[in-house]
Amino acid sequence: MHFLLREIRLFFVCLSFLSRIPSPQWIGFQEEWLHKSIKYSPTVGIILGTLQWFVYLIFQLFFGPSIAFVISLGFLLILTGAFHEDGFSDFCDGIGGGWKREDILRIMKDSRVGSFGAAGICILLVLKILGASESLATTGFRLSQLQFLGTNQLITIWLYFISAHSLSRFFSVLMMKLLPYAKEEGYAKPMAKEITWPQTFFASIGGLVPFLLLSYQHPHFFLSLILIIPSLYYMYSLMKRWIDGFTGDCLGAVQQVVETCLWISGVFVWTSI
Repeated sequence: MHFLLREIRLFFVCLSFLSRIPSPQWIGFQEEWLHKSIKYSPTVGIILGTLQWFVYLIFQLFFGPSIAFVISLGFLLILTGAFHEDGFSDFCDGIGGGWKREDILRIMKDSRVGSFGAAGICILLVLKILGASESLATTGFRLSQLQFLGTNQLITIWLYFISAHSLSRFFSVLMMKLLPYAKEEGYAKPMAKEITWPQTFFASIGGLVPFLLLSYQHPHFFLSLILIIPSLYYMYSLMKRWIDGFTGDCLGAVQQVVETCLWISGVFVWTSI
């Protein structure tokens, strides 16, 4: 019973850290719980992906897949406080505008958005919206107000949404294991310490299972790795070369890049099935 209560606390700590979804007051908080709760990050992604999928289904009834996805994306930005998007923007500013490790870390910490960050987040959102809209429209899936048809397609679209969020958050956890924390202090420092392989393995369950189920239904989805793996390696090399580690902004950037890769990869995946 004590073990179950502890795991429930850790899940809600992670949920509160990565989103604005409120936790029950009895959960409480201790800073040491943060690094233990990171293993639930992909599980939180499943919840966020499910909520976005549900909003998408509702608004698709009235506006079609493209506008419905934009609305669902806006809903998610509110739900998460644009937490990872802000990290991606800061990452672009730091890597794009700094020439030394100290300069890059200082720029990332600055709350102001620079030209690299503004351009990067614009390109990211456009790619995500166009890629997801085209992917979802290509599936041919439609919900009628009078009847709900295509149950298999409904499940597939759900797996697509949750895979984008759970897989990307798992790779963020993996990056925390592969690289050290780059700063002495920081927002992600309490969460970054003592990441163990058992924690990483636990995170892989929530992170990989939805993607594997999606790929089992549509094997061509393994082609998404053609975009994801090189992108991850490139980001890893940037972090290793310039700051010799990661920051919270770097983790947000990894999550956003992987999520976007999965959305845009659906464009050629669906058409090749």
